[in-house]
Amino acid sequence: MVYCLGCEFLLIKKGRHLLAPDNLLQHSGCLNMKWFLVFIGCLVSAAASATLSDGIKAFKKQNYDIALVEFRQLASVGNAEARYYLGLMQKDGLGMPKDTNRALGWLKKASSQGYADANLQIGQMYLTGDGVEQDTDAAIDWLSKAGKQGLLAAQSILATLYFKGEQTGQDIAKAAEWFEAAANQGDTEAQYQLANIYYKGDGIEQDLEAALLWYRKASDAGQLDAKYTLAYLYMDGQLLAQNYPLAFSLFDEVAQAGNRNAQYMLGYMYDQGMGVTKSPTSAFDWYLKAANQGYDEAQLIVGYMYLSGKGAKKDPRVAEMWLRKAADQGNAKATKMLAEMSTTRKQ
Repeated sequence: MVYCLGCEFLLIKKGRHLLAPDNLLQHSGCLNMKWFLVFIGCLVSAAASATLSDGIKAFKKQNYDIALVEFRQLASVGNAEARYYLGLMQKDGLGMPKDTNRALGWLKKASSQGYADANLQIGQMYLTGDGVEQDTDAAIDWLSKAGKQGLLAAQSILATLYFKGEQTGQDIAKAAEWFEAAANQGDTEAQYQLANIYYKGDGIEQDLEAALLWYRKASDAGQLDAKYTLAYLYMDGQLLAQNYPLAFSLFDEVAQAGNRNAQYMLGYMYDQGMGVTKSPTSAFDWYLKAANQGYDEAQLIVGYMYLSGKGAKKDPRVAEMWLRKAADQGNAKATKMLAEMSTTRKQ
């Protein structure tokens, strides 16, 4: 049921239709043309909303025949969102014959009404050549429309396009502009990438203060790469005041999520007693976690620890195994240690 404010009556939904109580026309307020028009407006708006909602639910459940009926009904009276969905269905042949030209027609009608998702969809079609001839310039035009309308997905695509430069030619300044638009909407990956751009100052003026601001925003929101970067900066002590306990805490968060670089750094901090009580055994445990994920530097140290008996039971055979794993990845130190072990055995 839908409440009509103008008429102070409940509109009762029956099937796809909304009905007023039988005594509505007997109500003195509704005899007034003003209130009658308000009632009609409420009726039409509520019916359209219900029909669109029914269509979207059917679409998501892949009941395309039902969705098609609902969307066509609304599209015929100019509903932009219904036209957008008809475009999607026509593009992929869902409930109707696949026809890219007609799909574009529906999407462009929705776009002309300011529907941002239609701009995004058209942009993606041109970007990838999905049913149309691939056209990067056209893609950027459509994606820019969606991005300026605040659509996060479009902003992220544009930022990545300009940052990588594979289809557009690299333009870090434009990448930063779109990363910032996405970052301001809370996108943590955009925040992290924007921080990197400001930190490196490659393509735009270096701004370490802005870099730290965005690293912190991304880190506070749980972005692991940003946490790792801040941990390293706190350990290094050049850009930020050195703070080993805080660095250890941040590395630990990232390491617990399975990041092998952070696991290695925890091993190093336990090994050196930085921000935590020195513990060769704990150091070995974290080095081993990183080594098991294929990190050659960790494999090198695990091999050394098995060879020397530091933090682990001495075992030259297992030491050699780990050193070979590192050497197979091109680790020069591991290759040198293996050569030394071979020379020692021959003596």
